[in-house]
Amino acid sequence: MSNEEALNEIRAHERECTIRYENIERRLEEGNDKFKRIEGLITGLYGVIITGGIAIFGVVATLALKLI
Repeated sequence: MSNEEALNEIRAHERECTIRYENIERRLEEGNDKFKRIEGLITGLYGVIITGGIAIFGVVATLALKLI
C-alpha cells in the first residue's frame, strides 16, 4: 500500500468517525432532553403526593374530632 492510499484511508476513516461522533452527540442531547422532561414530571408528582398527604391528614383529623 502506498503512502497516498494510506492517507486516503485515514481521511475516509476520519470522515466516518466525524459523522459517528456527531450522531452520538445528537443522541446524548436527545437523552438529556428526555431526562429533563422526566425530572419535571417527578417534581410535579412530589406536589401531588404532598397535597394528597395533607388532604388525608385533614380527613383523619376531622373524623377524629367528630369522634371525640
